Amino acid sequence: MTTHSAEPQTASPAPRRRSPLPWVVAGAVVVVAAVVVALVLTTGDDDGSDGEGDRDRAAAPPATTSGPAQPDTAGYDLRTPEAAARSFAAAAGTGSGDVLLELACVGRLACVQEHAPDLSEAQLTETRDTIREGVFELAEHLEGAEFTPAVDGAAPGTKDVPYRTPAMTGDDRLTLTFVQFEGTWLYHRPAA
Repeated sequence: MTTHSAEPQTASPAPRRRSPLPWVVAGAVVVVAAVVVALVLTTGDDDGSDGEGDRDRAAAPPATTSGPAQPDTAGYDLRTPEAAARSFAAAAGTGSGDVLLELACVGRLACVQEHAPDLSEAQLTETRDTIREGVFELAEHLEGAEFTPAVDGAAPGTKDVPYRTPAMTGDDRLTLTFVQFEGTWLYHRPAA
């Protein structure tokens, strides 16, 4: 004999599905946080530094908007050979050879044609590669460099900017040579 209960049998309720909304919100928060962190890490000083050791650059007068075209490239002051030397050292500190080339005559074909017309394409490529590959060594060498007023360079139209680094002893000085091109002073080469 079978007995039936008075209560009708019902199928057990389907498992309750959780809303995906909390996961979507959490994912969006993570994405927004990642974007904010990326922006904070990639913005800052124009030269990519933390701002320390740039007191010479910070002391440079601000660029003005009147007069001839601004001799300022990517935030670097190239108005005088001394300012260009400080900017060149700061650019080396960014670790980017391409930034350094923006401040060098070999980084601009028209400058090369004017100031080094005998330079072959192979020599130009080699010089550019040397600057790109040597940026970290140059930054280390120029760290803490103190630049003094420019003097006439050995080649006509060049200016040598003498400097000392904390690693130098005695009265030792080295120089960087700059040429004027289109209202700016660009690195030409180390003085011989």
